[in-house]
Amino acid sequence: MSPYEAQAWADLGEFWQRKADRRTLPPKVKQARDAATAKIQGAASATGGFIRGVTPQPVTDAGGMVIDLALEPTMQAMLGLIEWVTETVQEFSDPADIYAYHRDQGRPVATLAEVRTLDLEHLDEVTHGLVWRCRTTGVFEGAAMGLVTFVPVAGTLTAIGLDLVIMHALSTAIATRAAYAYGLDPTSDAGRDHLDRMLRKAWTAQAPKAGVVKGAKDAFVEGAGRVHWSQKFRDDHRIATAVENLMKHASNGQHVPIEKVVAKMPAIAVVTSAGINGTVLGSLAKTSVRYSQTIHLAKKYNLALPPNLA
Repeated sequence: MSPYEAQAWADLGEFWQRKADRRTLPPKVKQARDAATAKIQGAASATGGFIRGVTPQPVTDAGGMVIDLALEPTMQAMLGLIEWVTETVQEFSDPADIYAYHRDQGRPVATLAEVRTLDLEHLDEVTHGLVWRCRTTGVFEGAAMGLVTFVPVAGTLTAIGLDLVIMHALSTAIATRAAYAYGLDPTSDAGRDHLDRMLRKAWTAQAPKAGVVKGAKDAFVEGAGRVHWSQKFRDDHRIATAVENLMKHASNGQHVPIEKVVAKMPAIAVVTSAGINGTVLGSLAKTSVRYSQTIHLAKKYNLALPPNLA
């Protein structure tokens, strides 16, 4: 084991210990997490079972719809986003460019087995910057989908469904990319188990997002054209009430017109979706890389896995 690998193994042990410590949640927090997971899975089901595909058919078909000319650029941008995600998924799901990178560096590899023979320092070159790239991808995708929610032709459920599909596809591709980078087969039993864990984690982390984005859209629609607040509106749209209270606090308790609060709703959806998606994909990429590094070193040097991975 090289000095680089020895240090990496020590760092990985600390990483998995921290994750094990964080998993010890109080019962009420576990219940809230499980409830949130069930809720988001139900929302995905309500969109027509899109999660098993890559692109929802209603969105694909939108390219041939007769829509207002003002919305055409938006629809084209949404379809362009889908194409970009598809290309990213295809890139991450094929180890060929990983082989090509190593060959360019003078390391003749053509199979995953040959990749596994390389030193960890060389393998880490492939995943350098992956976390940043995935986090940035999540931010841009989340911002776009948060905004698309407010486009009439897309509709809230279709937009949320599309976001879930894209996140599912990207999550799968990122975990696959990390496995290939360290010579691991993501279709093996251990690889599938890891992938399932990562996807469950992604589902759970996205649970709050769908509710906030839909709530912001509903408040935006119901608040359009209103000039006065009503108690019913406040009760029905808690997110608008929360923003009103925040703006009141910032203005020393002065009255906040409803139209100003309603105008903030698209920004609330964009920031929430972008922030959560960026965090989810960045965290998933980091954990997937650490997992693949750990499995690679454990198999290469016959080391015992950390207890929470054994």
